[in-house]
Amino acid sequence: MQANEKELAMALRGGLRGRFRQSFHLLENAFEVLDDQMAHCVTPSEYETLRPLLRQITEQLLTLQRLGNHAADAAVAPVLHQVCAPRPMELLGQLRELAAFCNEILLQETVDASVSVEAPDSMPVLLTMGDDTLLNGLLANLVSNSLAAGRPVKITLSCEPGLFYYRDNGPGLPEDAAGLLEGGVWSEHLLEQGGLGLPLIRAYAAAMGWTLAVERGQGTCLRFTLPSCAVDLGSMMLESAAAAPAQRERRRRALQLELYPLLQPPQ
Repeated sequence: MQANEKELAMALRGGLRGRFRQSFHLLENAFEVLDDQMAHCVTPSEYETLRPLLRQITEQLLTLQRLGNHAADAAVAPVLHQVCAPRPMELLGQLRELAAFCNEILLQETVDASVSVEAPDSMPVLLTMGDDTLLNGLLANLVSNSLAAGRPVKITLSCEPGLFYYRDNGPGLPEDAAGLLEGGVWSEHLLEQGGLGLPLIRAYAAAMGWTLAVERGQGTCLRFTLPSCAVDLGSMMLESAAAAPAQRERRRRALQLELYPLLQPPQ
Protein backbone atom coordinates (compact mmCIF):
# COMPACT_ATOMS: atom_id res chain seq x y z
CA MET A 1 0.00 0.00 0.00
CA GLN A 2 1.16 3.53 -0.78
CA ALA A 3 0.50 6.11 1.93
CA ASN A 4 -1.03 8.54 -0.58
CA GLU A 5 -3.53 5.86 -1.73
CA LYS A 6 -4.91 5.53 1.77
CA GLU A 7 -4.99 9.31 2.14
CA LEU A 8 -6.96 9.61 -1.11
CA ALA A 9 -9.44 6.94 -0.03
CA MET A 10 -9.96 8.57 3.36
CA ALA A 11 -10.24 11.97 1.67
CA LEU A 12 -13.03 10.57 -0.53
CA ARG A 13 -14.75 9.22 2.55
CA GLY A 14 -14.36 12.52 4.39
CA GLY A 15 -15.54 14.55 1.39
CA LEU A 16 -18.68 12.48 0.98
CA ARG A 17 -19.40 12.66 4.69
CA GLY A 18 -18.97 16.42 4.55
CA ARG A 19 -21.44 16.78 1.68
CA PHE A 20 -23.99 14.55 3.39
CA ARG A 21 -23.54 16.41 6.67
CA GLN A 22 -23.93 19.80 4.98
CA SER A 23 -27.18 18.72 3.33
CA PHE A 24 -28.43 17.28 6.61
CA HIS A 25 -27.77 20.51 8.49
CA LEU A 26 -29.62 22.50 5.82
CA LEU A 27 -32.62 20.19 6.19
CA GLU A 28 -32.35 20.34 9.97
CA ASN A 29 -32.31 24.15 9.96
CA ALA A 30 -35.26 24.29 7.55
CA PHE A 31 -37.22 21.92 9.77
CA GLU A 32 -36.49 24.01 12.88
CA VAL A 33 -37.81 27.11 11.10
CA LEU A 34 -40.93 25.20 10.00
CA ASP A 35 -41.46 23.87 13.52
CA ASP A 36 -41.14 27.36 14.99
CA GLN A 37 -43.58 28.80 12.45
CA MET A 38 -46.12 26.10 13.16
CA ALA A 39 -45.80 26.64 16.92
CA HIS A 40 -46.78 30.28 16.41
CA CYS A 41 -49.34 29.91 13.62
CA VAL A 42 -51.59 27.15 14.89
CA THR A 43 -53.45 26.68 18.12
CA PRO A 44 -51.79 24.74 20.97
CA SER A 45 -54.20 21.83 20.51
CA GLU A 46 -53.50 21.68 16.77
CA TYR A 47 -49.76 21.78 17.42
CA GLU A 48 -50.03 18.87 19.89
CA THR A 49 -51.89 16.92 17.22
CA LEU A 50 -49.01 17.52 14.81
CA ARG A 51 -46.25 16.64 17.28
CA PRO A 52 -46.17 12.90 16.44
CA LEU A 53 -45.65 13.77 12.77
CA LEU A 54 -42.92 16.28 13.65
CA ARG A 55 -41.23 13.71 15.86
CA GLN A 56 -41.32 11.19 13.03
CA ILE A 57 -39.73 13.70 10.65
CA THR A 58 -36.97 14.37 13.19
CA GLU A 59 -36.28 10.66 13.58
CA GLN A 60 -36.14 10.18 9.82
CA LEU A 61 -33.71 13.10 9.44
CA LEU A 62 -31.40 11.49 12.00
CA THR A 63 -31.71 8.17 10.19
CA LEU A 64 -30.80 9.87 6.91
CA GLN A 65 -27.72 11.38 8.52
CA ARG A 66 -26.59 7.97 9.72
CA LEU A 67 -27.28 6.44 6.30
CA GLY A 68 -25.24 9.23 4.70
CA ASN A 69 -22.30 8.37 6.93
CA HIS A 70 -22.68 4.70 6.06
CA ALA A 71 -22.91 5.47 2.35
CA ALA A 72 -19.64 7.42 2.54
CA ASP A 73 -18.01 4.46 4.28
CA ALA A 74 -19.52 2.03 1.76
CA ALA A 75 -17.94 4.00 -1.10
CA VAL A 76 -14.51 3.21 0.36
CA ALA A 77 -15.22 -0.28 1.76
CA PRO A 78 -14.61 -2.24 -1.49
CA VAL A 79 -11.01 -1.01 -1.70
CA LEU A 80 -10.14 -1.03 1.99
CA HIS A 81 -8.17 -4.26 1.66
CA GLN A 82 -6.15 -2.64 -1.14
CA VAL A 83 -5.42 0.72 0.48
CA CYS A 84 -5.00 -0.46 4.07
CA ALA A 85 -1.88 -2.27 5.21
CA PRO A 86 -2.40 -3.44 8.82
CA ARG A 87 0.42 -2.46 11.11
CA PRO A 88 1.39 -3.42 14.66
CA MET A 89 -1.18 -2.29 17.22
CA GLU A 90 -1.57 -2.52 20.99
CA LEU A 91 -5.30 -3.23 20.95
CA LEU A 92 -6.14 -3.33 24.66
CA GLY A 93 -4.96 0.22 25.29
CA GLN A 94 -6.80 1.49 22.21
CA LEU A 95 -10.04 -0.15 23.31
CA ARG A 96 -9.73 1.39 26.77
CA GLU A 97 -9.24 4.81 25.23
CA LEU A 98 -12.22 4.37 22.88
CA ALA A 99 -14.40 3.08 25.74
CA ALA A 100 -13.48 6.12 27.85
CA PHE A 101 -14.43 8.43 24.97
CA CYS A 102 -17.74 6.59 24.46
CA ASN A 103 -18.63 6.87 28.14
CA GLU A 104 -17.72 10.55 28.18
CA ILE A 105 -19.95 11.21 25.16
CA LEU A 106 -22.83 9.09 26.49
CA LEU A 107 -22.67 10.82 29.88
CA GLN A 108 -22.57 14.25 28.25
CA GLU A 109 -25.67 13.42 26.20
CA THR A 110 -27.40 11.74 29.20
CA VAL A 111 -27.78 8.47 27.29
CA ASP A 112 -28.50 5.40 29.43
CA ALA A 113 -25.60 3.31 28.11
CA SER A 114 -22.09 2.31 29.13
CA VAL A 115 -19.00 0.68 27.64
CA SER A 116 -16.54 -1.38 29.68
CA VAL A 117 -13.34 -3.24 28.86
CA GLU A 118 -12.42 -6.62 30.34
CA ALA A 119 -9.11 -8.47 30.14
CA PRO A 120 -7.23 -10.98 32.31
CA ASP A 121 -4.94 -9.42 34.90
CA SER A 122 -2.14 -11.49 33.42
CA MET A 123 -2.52 -9.72 30.03
CA PRO A 124 -1.43 -6.07 30.35
CA VAL A 125 -1.22 -5.60 26.57
CA LEU A 126 -2.68 -7.28 23.47
CA LEU A 127 -0.49 -6.99 20.40
CA THR A 128 -2.00 -7.59 16.98
CA MET A 129 -2.16 -6.09 13.51
CA GLY A 130 -4.69 -3.38 12.69
CA ASP A 131 -5.37 0.21 11.72
CA ASP A 132 -6.41 3.08 14.02
CA THR A 133 -8.87 4.62 11.54
CA LEU A 134 -10.54 1.32 10.73
CA LEU A 135 -10.76 0.42 14.43
CA ASN A 136 -12.52 3.74 15.05
CA GLY A 137 -15.05 2.97 12.30
CA LEU A 138 -15.52 -0.62 13.45
CA LEU A 139 -16.26 0.30 17.06
CA ALA A 140 -18.43 3.30 16.12
CA ASN A 141 -20.61 1.10 13.90
CA LEU A 142 -20.87 -1.58 16.58
CA VAL A 143 -21.84 0.91 19.29
CA SER A 144 -24.28 2.64 16.92
CA ASN A 145 -26.04 -0.66 16.25
CA SER A 146 -26.28 -1.38 19.98
CA LEU A 147 -27.73 2.06 20.71
CA ALA A 148 -30.23 1.72 17.86
CA ALA A 149 -31.59 -1.51 19.38
CA GLY A 150 -32.93 0.27 22.50
CA ARG A 151 -31.96 1.48 25.97
CA PRO A 152 -30.50 0.93 28.50
CA VAL A 153 -27.41 -0.50 26.81
CA LYS A 154 -24.47 -2.24 28.41
CA ILE A 155 -21.54 -2.93 26.07
CA THR A 156 -18.54 -5.05 27.03
CA LEU A 157 -15.27 -5.19 25.10
CA SER A 158 -13.49 -8.37 26.18
CA CYS A 159 -9.94 -9.35 25.27
CA GLU A 160 -8.16 -12.67 25.46
CA PRO A 161 -4.91 -13.76 23.83
CA GLY A 162 -5.59 -13.62 20.09
CA LEU A 163 -9.28 -12.75 20.55
CA PHE A 164 -11.52 -9.69 20.90
CA TYR A 165 -15.21 -9.99 21.82
CA TYR A 166 -17.90 -7.35 21.39
CA ARG A 167 -20.96 -8.01 23.57
CA ASP A 168 -24.11 -6.10 24.44
CA ASN A 169 -27.28 -6.80 26.43
CA GLY A 170 -29.66 -6.06 23.57
CA PRO A 171 -32.08 -8.37 21.75
CA GLY A 172 -29.30 -9.95 19.69
CA LEU A 173 -28.82 -10.22 15.96
CA PRO A 174 -31.50 -11.75 13.73
CA GLU A 175 -30.28 -14.81 11.87
CA ASP A 176 -30.15 -13.00 8.52
CA ALA A 177 -28.02 -10.22 10.05
CA ALA A 178 -25.66 -12.82 11.50
CA GLY A 179 -25.46 -14.45 8.07
CA LEU A 180 -24.59 -11.13 6.46
CA LEU A 181 -21.80 -10.51 8.96
CA GLU A 182 -20.31 -13.98 8.61
CA GLY A 183 -20.89 -14.77 4.96
CA GLY A 184 -21.82 -11.52 3.24
CA VAL A 185 -25.21 -12.94 2.21
CA TRP A 186 -28.08 -10.43 1.99
CA SER A 187 -31.61 -11.55 2.80
CA GLU A 188 -34.64 -10.00 1.11
CA HIS A 189 -35.55 -8.38 4.43
CA LEU A 190 -32.15 -6.73 4.83
CA LEU A 191 -32.18 -5.56 1.20
CA GLU A 192 -35.50 -3.82 1.83
CA GLN A 193 -34.58 -2.48 5.26
CA GLY A 194 -31.03 -1.36 4.48
CA GLY A 195 -28.34 -2.03 7.05
CA LEU A 196 -25.12 -0.66 5.59
CA GLY A 197 -23.51 -0.80 9.02
CA LEU A 198 -23.31 -4.61 8.98
CA PRO A 199 -21.23 -5.04 5.79
CA LEU A 200 -19.07 -2.12 6.91
CA ILE A 201 -18.26 -3.96 10.14
CA ARG A 202 -17.36 -6.99 8.03
CA ALA A 203 -15.26 -4.85 5.65
CA TYR A 204 -13.36 -3.08 8.45
CA ALA A 205 -12.51 -6.39 10.12
CA ALA A 206 -11.43 -8.04 6.86
CA ALA A 207 -9.22 -5.08 5.92
CA MET A 208 -7.32 -5.49 9.19
CA GLY A 209 -7.00 -9.25 8.75
CA TRP A 210 -9.45 -10.00 11.59
CA THR A 211 -11.78 -13.01 11.27
CA LEU A 212 -15.35 -12.32 12.39
CA ALA A 213 -17.80 -14.85 13.85
CA VAL A 214 -21.19 -14.41 15.50
CA GLU A 215 -21.81 -16.32 18.72
CA ARG A 216 -25.49 -17.11 19.13
CA GLY A 217 -27.18 -16.52 22.46
CA GLN A 218 -28.61 -13.70 24.53
CA GLY A 219 -27.62 -10.27 23.26
CA THR A 220 -25.10 -9.61 20.52
CA CYS A 221 -21.73 -11.34 20.74
CA LEU A 222 -19.16 -10.96 17.98
CA ARG A 223 -15.85 -12.77 18.16
CA PHE A 224 -12.87 -11.36 16.29
CA THR A 225 -9.90 -13.68 15.84
CA LEU A 226 -6.82 -11.47 15.68
CA PRO A 227 -3.68 -11.95 13.57
CA SER A 228 -0.36 -12.32 15.32
CA CYS A 229 1.73 -9.18 15.66
CA ALA A 230 4.41 -9.18 12.98
CA VAL A 231 7.08 -7.37 15.03
CA ASP A 232 8.45 -7.39 18.55
CA LEU A 233 7.21 -4.81 21.05
CA GLY A 234 10.72 -3.32 21.20
CA SER A 235 10.69 -2.51 17.51
CA MET A 236 7.27 -0.83 17.46
CA MET A 237 7.27 2.88 16.73
CA LEU A 238 5.55 4.79 19.51
CA GLU A 239 3.84 8.12 19.02
CA SER A 240 5.43 11.16 20.61
CA ALA A 241 4.02 12.49 23.86
CA ALA A 242 3.47 15.88 22.22
CA ALA A 243 1.39 14.39 19.37
CA ALA A 244 -0.70 12.07 21.54
CA PRO A 245 -3.17 14.66 22.99
CA ALA A 246 -4.03 16.04 19.55
CA GLN A 247 -4.52 12.54 18.14
CA ARG A 248 -6.74 11.55 21.06
CA GLU A 249 -8.87 14.66 20.61
CA ARG A 250 -9.30 13.92 16.89
CA ARG A 251 -10.36 10.37 17.74
CA ARG A 252 -12.86 11.59 20.37
CA ARG A 253 -14.39 14.13 17.96
CA ALA A 254 -14.62 11.54 15.16
CA LEU A 255 -16.38 9.11 17.49
CA GLN A 256 -18.80 11.80 18.64
CA LEU A 257 -19.71 12.62 15.03
CA GLU A 258 -20.27 8.93 14.30
CA LEU A 259 -22.64 8.50 17.25
CA TYR A 260 -24.39 11.89 17.04
CA PRO A 261 -27.45 10.78 15.01
CA LEU A 262 -28.33 8.17 17.65
CA LEU A 263 -27.79 10.44 20.64
CA GLN A 264 -30.49 12.99 19.84
CA PRO A 265 -33.66 12.78 21.94
CA PRO A 266 -37.05 12.78 20.20
CA GLN A 267 -38.63 16.20 19.78
